[in-house]
Amino acid sequence: MPLSLKAVKKRLVAARETGRGIGFRFSARFPRYSFIGNAFSREHAAVSLGIAEHYRRIRAGNEQFSLRRRIHMLEKGLSMRPRRTTFAVDYIEETLDKLASCKRQGVLGQEMSAWARDVLAEYFVATAESTSKAIVRARARFEQIDLTSEICHNVGPHPAGRAESHLDFASLKGLVLSRESVRWFSAQSVPRTSIDSALDLAVEAPTACNRVPYRFLVFDDARDAQRVAAIAGGTTGYVENIPALAVLVGDLSAYVDERDRHLIYIDGSLAAMNFLLGLQAQGLASCCINWPDVRRREKQMSKLLGLLPYERVVMLIAFGFADPLGLVPGSPKVSRDQYRQYPGLPVKEEARGHSE
Repeated sequence: MPLSLKAVKKRLVAARETGRGIGFRFSARFPRYSFIGNAFSREHAAVSLGIAEHYRRIRAGNEQFSLRRRIHMLEKGLSMRPRRTTFAVDYIEETLDKLASCKRQGVLGQEMSAWARDVLAEYFVATAESTSKAIVRARARFEQIDLTSEICHNVGPHPAGRAESHLDFASLKGLVLSRESVRWFSAQSVPRTSIDSALDLAVEAPTACNRVPYRFLVFDDARDAQRVAAIAGGTTGYVENIPALAVLVGDLSAYVDERDRHLIYIDGSLAAMNFLLGLQAQGLASCCINWPDVRRREKQMSKLLGLLPYERVVMLIAFGFADPLGLVPGSPKVSRDQYRQYPGLPVKEEARGHSE
């Protein structure tokens, strides 16, 4: 029986994904920069292996990063003004494929189920008058997928300002300016409830297409924290004083393109700042520890923490209750004129001609 055009296209896409996955695994073994030096070889290998793992999970039907990206794209479409009655035709069926597959694999959490449920429900209301066959088919499939979740409230698109801030600028400024890089801590242990509260703020930081490509490995036993922190190298002289440590690890398997290789550092750093302020607001001190791109240290850290080949450390964060007798570097920042510009852009020729 001859295959339909859709089935042929699906097989071709699968073959392309398999080929790219194999290609990137090969690329990881032979970094293109190795002939002039190995400074980029570890990143090259991690990026390649991350993309290969991304395609492997797609073939296995449990790739959640691309599903989160598709749901986010639908949200952005629903947020456009004016809202269109036909959009996302190119990927709505693929989104339902990924959703159904992840559901079968049992990898959808409560939050993801609720988010997909609410966004897709709103999407099919918005496109109710569309004559697109792809949308009609997707709607029928959506009605057959059970997205029951313990989260009952709407987590989809909503008017701006739903969560009103009760923090004025002066209070925010006070919080930011009160945060210092503390290296001398008391021996008092940090409650996990406080750590988790700060992490809950960390994950609220924006990430590209809401993929959340990182995880925090938290060591709240002082011996473990000091053992891990010692690998960084920049902790000499105070590492024995660190009571707790978080290692922020980026996941390069969240992406399918090399162009996105820097997003783990951008998204991870945004999350780290939320984490630092979350700690500070609870009376906890912190210190960011730079992670060096040094082969020996990376191998040591990866082995100790059991990191996957496509995971890279973004930074370490020491935290705890500050020792009131410890000193903190002043570290004054540069003046506003050194970091702020309002450059403007030259007027386009057509705009100048129109005004004349």
